[in-house]
Amino acid sequence: MRSLTLRGGLVLIVIAALVPIGALTVVQALSTLRYSRSLIGNQLVTSALATAGHEGDPLIIARQVLFTLSANPQVRTAGPGCHEALKSGFGTSPALLVFARFDASGQILCSSTPLDWPISAASEKWWQRGIQSGSFSVSGVIMAPVLQKRVIVAMQPIIAANGAKDGLITATIDASRLEQSLVTSGVRRNAAVAIVNGSGDVVLTHEGRSLPHFDVNAGNAKVAYAKTREGTRWMYAAAPLYERELFVVYAEPVDQLMATSVRQVRINLILPLVALVMASLAIWLGTTRLVLRWLDALRRLANEFARGDFAGQPGIFEKSPHEIRVLSDDLHRMGSAIAANGGALQAALDAKTALTRDIHHRVKNNLQIVSSLLNLQASKISDPAAREALNQTRARIGALAQIHRLLYEESHDSDHGNVNISSLMEALCSQLRTLHRGQTSVHLDCDVAPQKVPINSAVPLTLFAVEAVTNAYRHAFPGGRAGTVTIRFEVNGDVASLAICDNGTGYDATSDASSMGRQLMRAFAQQLGGEKSVTSTPQGTTVFLRYPFEPNIDE
Repeated sequence: MRSLTLRGGLVLIVIAALVPIGALTVVQALSTLRYSRSLIGNQLVTSALATAGHEGDPLIIARQVLFTLSANPQVRTAGPGCHEALKSGFGTSPALLVFARFDASGQILCSSTPLDWPISAASEKWWQRGIQSGSFSVSGVIMAPVLQKRVIVAMQPIIAANGAKDGLITATIDASRLEQSLVTSGVRRNAAVAIVNGSGDVVLTHEGRSLPHFDVNAGNAKVAYAKTREGTRWMYAAAPLYERELFVVYAEPVDQLMATSVRQVRINLILPLVALVMASLAIWLGTTRLVLRWLDALRRLANEFARGDFAGQPGIFEKSPHEIRVLSDDLHRMGSAIAANGGALQAALDAKTALTRDIHHRVKNNLQIVSSLLNLQASKISDPAAREALNQTRARIGALAQIHRLLYEESHDSDHGNVNISSLMEALCSQLRTLHRGQTSVHLDCDVAPQKVPINSAVPLTLFAVEAVTNAYRHAFPGGRAGTVTIRFEVNGDVASLAICDNGTGYDATSDASSMGRQLMRAFAQQLGGEKSVTSTPQGTTVFLRYPFEPNIDE
């Protein structure tokens, strides 16, 4: 599993620190958005109610005037003073255009303004609605043919003494004045104000933009939403202008209405992300400049120390942070101490190596002196058996001398307690050929590949070979018979084997088992922890040694 980097860890810490802040910012932004929406909605409702109150003044005045006129006897009876009584209604509001008295059949009886006679409103929907109503009522926006204006008709029924309906008194309200007042009633720049009927259709507005169909029930004194055919969403509130007949709708486009709040919310949401990016960038640059590049320099310094170069370059850390510079100084002091100790250890090792080589050299010389003394002694002995025994001893001592010679000459391997078995066996064969130079018809062959062998194994292994080769020279080639003796050594995994083969006459391997040579070979095999076996036929004899091979652990 890949370990976390310093830079990545710091970035994760920053993320962990900023995530709660970001979450709180999101919650706060959403709360602000909801609050802004609620505040704007309250403003819309307030504006709708205020506009409705302002626009409702002509209707309220018309209602009061019509109620007063309906009690006037001249108006009720359409007498001679009816015209003058109706004219008295002027001046109460500039939006009131004409007052008229209609009988129960819809014929006009008198009016505040001279009109062409006869005029009947019996077929008009507003008349039918007004005559059927038992109290004050208003029409929608209609076109008055006589006045050639869009008007709203306010109607007050006249009830006779017997309870029958005796016609209507009407007041015609100028719709264009109401429309103009919609614009001058404190409307905000992006807002739209309209008068709609009970079905939600716009009947009066000064707005040039396309307005949607408004659900006055959903928006009555509360906030609602509507969409135009073009897809523009409007947020609006409706307030009754007159009962359930006419409503004032105050609306604003949602995109423009919430633009500031949405923009602020977006800023609140983006700021934590920007902070996270900037913090991560700062960590990326800061760790690279203040930490990582100096860590790379320290790693290169450690690699130089590992290669044995303890000089380093202290100057490159002069501009590093204080902690890195202190660590660099500590590493250089450590390197200097290691170099000093290494020098002392190397001097001690050199002295130890020289002493070891000298010891091996002296031992080799002493063994050669002993061998020479034995040779002198053997030359003075006339008994062949005694002379052979001395020669056999000389061969054993010579083998030991060859081991110490190799340890002296190969100083590196002697430090590790190893000896090259190939060189050792070649030297041993040369020595044995010299020792048996009288048997010129016998050839000694050494077939050993280079292999490092611990000295504690080399000694018994070499002495084993001396005994086996000497036996072959003594017994395998009687009467000056010619032949070959071969020494083979190999290692297969953790098992080493030594074989001394000859092509002599062979002998009974079970006979003479108590001879000194056999006893020594058995002892050397046991010392190696191995097994010795002898196979002999008329075609030759093979002495085989097999033992566990354990390389020197210091090699």
